[in-house]
Amino acid sequence: MTSTRVRPHIARVLERTRAVLFAFNGATCDLYAEMDAAAIAGGIRDRLAAHGHRMSLLTLIVTDPLWMLDYAHSVRRDYGTDAEETVRDAEMAAALTAVPTPGASEVLTACRASGRRVAIVGDTCTAAIESYLDAHDLRHLVGPVIGREQRQPTTQEPGLELLWQAALELNAEPSDCTLISVSSDEMFVAADADVQAIGVVSKYGKRKHLAGVGGSVAVSSMRQLAEALTAVSITNNSGTSPQRL
Repeated sequence: MTSTRVRPHIARVLERTRAVLFAFNGATCDLYAEMDAAAIAGGIRDRLAAHGHRMSLLTLIVTDPLWMLDYAHSVRRDYGTDAEETVRDAEMAAALTAVPTPGASEVLTACRASGRRVAIVGDTCTAAIESYLDAHDLRHLVGPVIGREQRQPTTQEPGLELLWQAALELNAEPSDCTLISVSSDEMFVAADADVQAIGVVSKYGKRKHLAGVGGSVAVSSMRQLAEALTAVSITNNSGTSPQRL
């Protein structure tokens, strides 16, 4: 049998990884692959304008629905509630047409086979994440699903709250967890949360932006990561690492 060679810096992270925090949009799937996210942001903006709210030029050109959602919450609570319904409806529809990230299911399977617990984390409503997992027969590979509802709408660091909540529900220390993401921004969030991070190179993030942020490392693809998860065992309690395949 041919052994799988894993680069030492990646192996060191995986040896300490007892729980995996899998980012939803990007690492698991492209949520808005078949939908116009800018139109969702525009819908929130139109409803704010209908209430007579005047917006800055920056706000008028934003295309990110989540940015507009947080903005609506910052204006008035009831505007935020209204915007939340708009985004939630869009996410539920998008979950039915989301395009799976190549190799994501292999990574989830490898996590299960290697004894690593998994939580899905994302600034998407929990119901949409659950719907996607059910539609693609992935729910049995995942433990907790930590969606947008589990953070404060106007918090300055929403990603931190989600990662810490995921670690808590997995009964793991943040330092024993590893975030899997394609986003360079999420590498910084993981570092702030004392969570390890592995960035997967994609159209959303280049290797040079994913590696080296608070000790984060990068892999070329989800399939490469799945092979590494299978090959690298979790470090045992004595501090020595079991032999790798």
